[in-house]
Amino acid sequence: MKDKLTFKALTVPNMLSLLRIILIPIFIYLYIDGERDLALGVLFLASITDLLDGLIARAFNQRSRIGYILDPLADKLLMDSTYILFTIRVLPLTIFVPKWLTITIVSRDIFMVIGVSLLTLMYPDRILKPHWLGKLTTTVQIIVAILILFANVTKIEMPGMLILFWITAGVTIISGFYYILREIGELE
Repeated sequence: MKDKLTFKALTVPNMLSLLRIILIPIFIYLYIDGERDLALGVLFLASITDLLDGLIARAFNQRSRIGYILDPLADKLLMDSTYILFTIRVLPLTIFVPKWLTITIVSRDIFMVIGVSLLTLMYPDRILKPHWLGKLTTTVQIIVAILILFANVTKIEMPGMLILFWITAGVTIISGFYYILREIGELE
């Protein structure tokens, strides 16, 4: 595997990340409109694009500078909008996301976007490469979001959701601190 990054923009992984961004307003519309089953399908499709873009980028050496920005941006937009929707009591749902979890997820993402933006301005040649802890965080957030919507669509009670909320918050906080400490350590 070559570590050289290119500026190729229209790779399959980047198109999948763009598709994920395009699916966000569709998901929001369906969810707010009460079409929770269709919203679940769109959320599931969006999560599949997240899985596929990384696999394809690695398998076919289609990593790019824009992909290092687009993929996490798509993840953050999808997860932040999803958790905000699941916190606001718009529809009569059986499971809502607690405010503290949504605030944790959105705050981490805001700090990361600000941090990456500042690092990019100060060190234009640096690229914040993904780490397995960040991927784990996104995976946990996606799985919990799908479970919440699935439970609401099927009206199935899931008694362990509070534990999953705490796990989600934990990995979100830990990965946020990891990225901060990693970048501070690499800049010294």
